[in-house]
Parts: sequence; structure tokens; C-alpha cells
Amino acid sequence: MGAADVSPGQLDLLFAGPPCQGFSIIGSRVVWDKRNNLFKEVLRLASELQPRCVVIENVPGLVTLARGAYLHAILEGLSAAGYEAACAELLAAQYGAPQMRWRLIIIGWRKDLGIPAGYGFPRPVVGTAEIGDLLPNCTIPSRQLEGFVTTAEAISDLPPVAAGEEATHYVGPPVGPYQEMMRAGLNGELSSHYAARLSAANLARLAHIKPGQDWRDLPRDLLPSGMQRALRKDHTRRYRRMTWDGVPRAVITRFRDPKSGEYTHPEQDRTITIREAARLQGFPDGFVFQGVWTSQYEQVGNAVPTQLAEAIALEIRRCLDGQLGERLWAPFRRRPVAFLGTNGELAPGFAGIV
Repeated sequence: MGAADVSPGQLDLLFAGPPCQGFSIIGSRVVWDKRNNLFKEVLRLASELQPRCVVIENVPGLVTLARGAYLHAILEGLSAAGYEAACAELLAAQYGAPQMRWRLIIIGWRKDLGIPAGYGFPRPVVGTAEIGDLLPNCTIPSRQLEGFVTTAEAISDLPPVAAGEEATHYVGPPVGPYQEMMRAGLNGELSSHYAARLSAANLARLAHIKPGQDWRDLPRDLLPSGMQRALRKDHTRRYRRMTWDGVPRAVITRFRDPKSGEYTHPEQDRTITIREAARLQGFPDGFVFQGVWTSQYEQVGNAVPTQLAEAIALEIRRCLDGQLGERLWAPFRRRPVAFLGTNGELAPGFAGIV
């Protein structure tokens, strides 16, 4: 408060991202993970700062861990701190990001503003589905993918680079509006276009995999010993090579490792570079990441896609200016949550989670 020169009640927006690793379906999902309780610090700050609006971003897995106890506690805590709060699961690709990344968004309005819970959630700008029509981690019909930014539209202009190497300059012009937006204002310089070094065994595996294929298409003798015993229905994204016409999967901090998911370049025998992953997260090429490669992988993998963050911010700005848009309606209609109401808010009279 001192650094920003604000007093309680003056701040417009508190945008918080408490750690998601304990809630994610790709993690251990244990209730004793200490990071799971850091949402209490967000509630403490909201109570003390009393901003006009609070936004909390996390993974959809928070909805189901411990039968929803954490989500219930957050919504209940925001209410106790003086906020009308609601939540919904938003897909970044529906807001122009070239990435099938789902985020749970919680938006709370300070009660004296008179803004009911459920406002501030931006309508999707790409595709044909509305908030609540789609489910995280479920196949999306092709008719609802219209306008989604593909791998080719996002990164096909970036120069070739071998595993363990870095390219520092473009070698061709941008192709299409997304690449032009990413390269705006630059004169050929390129940073963080570094591809992780891979073992000889991993390079041999990638050489066998075609676009859209994964570990199940590898000769058995090339598989890691642990995966030789795996069921073919399991780990379907491991060692998968991306396709140019597909929409990239969610970027995680381990995108350097081909066994972590669909992070192998569509043509080159390597995982995507830090810059390519940053493109998928919406960072323009002029955004320079600092620190060693390991730190940059974490910075990019932990980020919120900028297009999604911007869409939320613009909608909140309109609400704060008195221009309320559409109110959220039944965001969990395809996967009901017992303690949530029609607008994604904490249902009145619910006894709580036991």
C-alpha cells in the first residue's frame, strides 16, 4: 500500500493467482499440500485492501478437489470479506489465445458497488460456444473450433533451431495477423528462441513420431522401460508431436520434456522453444524474459494467457465504469456443482462441505 500510495478502498482491482499445482489434475492432488491454503493470503489481502474488485485465477481442478471444499471456502471467504463473488471455467482459445488452456476464474465485487455476482465474465470472441457449453479436458466438436488460432498461425514463422540451440534472428516474414501482432515493432531481433537439450534416446524417439502420433507409435525397444508396461489407453499425450492445423494444448512448466505432453514441434525433432511457448501464451516477441533457461520455462509455463487476462480486465473495466455487460448464467450446467447457484455464486442456504 505504501509503495503504490493507496489507502484501503482505493484500489480498483486485485488480480491473484495462488499456486495451482496442488489442485491440478496432472499433479498429486493431495489436501495436505501446503500451497493449497495460500488462497487464505488472497482473502487476507482482499479484506485489508478492500479493492473494488477481486479476481482469482486457478485451474478447474480446484472445483473438484476435496469435493469442492477449497472453492467453497474461497467463495465463503470473499463473502465474509464483503464481496459478491461468482466463478466460471474459461477456455483461453475462445478469447484468441492459440492454446486449449482452461482456467477457473473467480470474480468478486465489493458489496457497496451494487454489482451482483456473475458480472465481469467476458463472452467468448472465438468459436460458437458460450461459457458453460464446453467441459474442460473433454473433446470439443470441430464445429465449435471455428476461428481458433492454430499452431501454424501462431509459430510457423519462427526459424528452425536444433535441440540445445538458440536462434536470435528471424529468417522470414510473418504470415497472418497473429504473427504480425507478435512481431510488431521488431527489426529482426529474437530472444528466448531456445530449444531444450535432449538425450540421444529422446532424439531417436522423436525421429520416429509423425504429426499427431505419440508414444504408442514408437517401436517397443525405443520406449522408456516404465512405459513398456503402460496400457495403450494411458498417457496418450506423452511424446505426441503437434500438428500444424491443430490448436496447441495447455503449456506447462515442463514443456521442455517430450514425455510431459504434446510439446514436440510439428516438423523439427525437438520440443517447442521458450519463445514458441510464449507465443502460445500470447506474449509478443518483444517481451523479454529474464533469468536462466530454467527460470524462463517456469515463467512462461505458469503464466495466464494474455488474451484471456486482457478480456477479463476489459470487461471488469467496463463494469467499474457502470457499463454492465451480460451476467453469467449456469456456467456449470454440464457439470453441476451442488453449492453453486444460477450465476456461479455460492448458493444461499447451502450447509457447506463435510
